[in-house]
Amino acid sequence: MGKEIFEEIRTLTELPAVSGHEDKIIEYVYKKVYSLADEVTIDKLGNIIATFYGKITKEFSVLFFAHLDEIGLIVRKIEENGFLRFERIGGVPEKTLRGQYVDVYSIDGDKYFTGVIGTTSHHVTKDEDKFRVPSRLEMYIDVGFDSKEEVLKNGIDVGSIVTYHPSFKVVGSKRFVSKALDNRIGVYLLLKLIEYLKKQPPIFTIYIAFTIQEEFSVRGSLPVFNKTKPQIAICLDITPAGDTPELEQTYEIKLGKGPAITQMNFHGRGTLGGIIPHPKLRRFIEVTAEELKIPYQREVILGVITDDAFGILTGREGVMGAHISIPIRYTHSPIEMADVEDIENALKLLIGLIDKLNSNHSRIDLKRG
Repeated sequence: MGKEIFEEIRTLTELPAVSGHEDKIIEYVYKKVYSLADEVTIDKLGNIIATFYGKITKEFSVLFFAHLDEIGLIVRKIEENGFLRFERIGGVPEKTLRGQYVDVYSIDGDKYFTGVIGTTSHHVTKDEDKFRVPSRLEMYIDVGFDSKEEVLKNGIDVGSIVTYHPSFKVVGSKRFVSKALDNRIGVYLLLKLIEYLKKQPPIFTIYIAFTIQEEFSVRGSLPVFNKTKPQIAICLDITPAGDTPELEQTYEIKLGKGPAITQMNFHGRGTLGGIIPHPKLRRFIEVTAEELKIPYQREVILGVITDDAFGILTGREGVMGAHISIPIRYTHSPIEMADVEDIENALKLLIGLIDKLNSNHSRIDLKRG
């Protein structure tokens, strides 16, 4: 199964889908799923909802969702000598940018030009700048053109979208690196779930949603909640692994130790929130993993916020929500790392949850108090 996962995720990560510009991946996913579900719709924002209506009951419904988009850059100014100034879309870390390959898309999105984010030549770097990370406002992209006129002639303009250059590669025996593993891993899991539901139709209604603009506003999924009104919602995303030397196990999340079941995540500043999952639903997921002997980890993390943080608050009564994460290293950088076994175990867990709910959802007590 590992090789198949590698190839499918490679394809997904190569599709450009910076927040607000997800059209190419929307088209790809829609073509993959439109004939598999009972109904597939795309809303005005670009959210895709694949619906499997319950064979026995339509009163009980579960939503599984993951975001399609990725972080990126946008051209804000073109210098007369052809260099491009840019702004960030989403949480792009400035410390990882210089010297990296990027793809700059024409304003119509039909073609792209691979360039590099310039870095001052080592031999002439001033002493005071050798250990300083410059602001994004000081950085520039070099696409090999000598003038603003040449840049514009090739279709690049203010507003052109920029992505990390595709970088998929297998490392070691069961790990791989790439841009945009956040959250193409979640997208992959949903696609596999749809294939399973086509073969094993549920007795209750299941919505599978691919959502947009999580990396920009963390609220792109709200129309999905308003439309589907599920009783239960389970978000699939990534979480930073804490097993690299500099983190010294700040968080007890490791690659290869199974998917992480969120206990709490929180952004940590401003009015942006986080999620404390529904305790009975969270425990239901954990018990299911234990019964199926699927390894899992418990996640408590500060600095992370996902689109279920707001979705579960919709409607008159709210939604019972939970979150399953895939650990990855080097989040939001041009090269993230994941372990194929974590993905395989996450898929087993998702299928196990559906099977368990299929057999006795009416007898599962998830009420509070």
